[in-house]
Amino acid sequence: MKILLLSCFLYFTLFQIIKSEPVLDTSNEQVRPGYTYYILPASAGNGGGLTLAKGENGSCPLDVFQARNSQSVGIPLKFLMVNSSAGLVIDENEDINIKFAARRYVSICNVSTVWKIEDGIVTTGGIKGGSENGTSTSLFTIQKYEDAYALQYCPRATGCSFICPRLLCGYIGILPAENGSRHLAVNRPVFKIVFRKA
Repeated sequence: MKILLLSCFLYFTLFQIIKSEPVLDTSNEQVRPGYTYYILPASAGNGGGLTLAKGENGSCPLDVFQARNSQSVGIPLKFLMVNSSAGLVIDENEDINIKFAARRYVSICNVSTVWKIEDGIVTTGGIKGGSENGTSTSLFTIQKYEDAYALQYCPRATGCSFICPRLLCGYIGILPAENGSRHLAVNRPVFKIVFRKA
């Protein structure tokens, strides 16, 4: 128990020392919680923004897909702070929840549009700041990746909060299907993205 507490303390101390940079949008402005943004591929001609649709079996909840049409910006999203003492901007490597800012989609499956990971797929029905089945299934981070950004899924053990180590982070990428759909999934090749204010 003492080793676990010491580990958590050391991680928290290092976390405080290493100051993360704020995430920037395509206008070079800081990304802010509660504002709406489109998540777009970093390179043109590589599909469109992010959208929602029923999965392969046609059931709820709605899963997160990349639009096939490069002209589509998708559905706007919001980034929600998990740590109430965090600042007024979203920093790299900070725990966040991601949610589609589209109320009409809530009524389709009668679940929230907060992202979560289920069976390796990015889907909806997540709990803001919450956890299911012993793991925080809705915790994501934004990482600087080369000349753009990438999303990571970074769960923590229940009850450990932001001061204890993450269990294991995995990059979010594209899982293509035979029908041409482009699911978002964890532990895939990195999907390089940018953020455009909606």
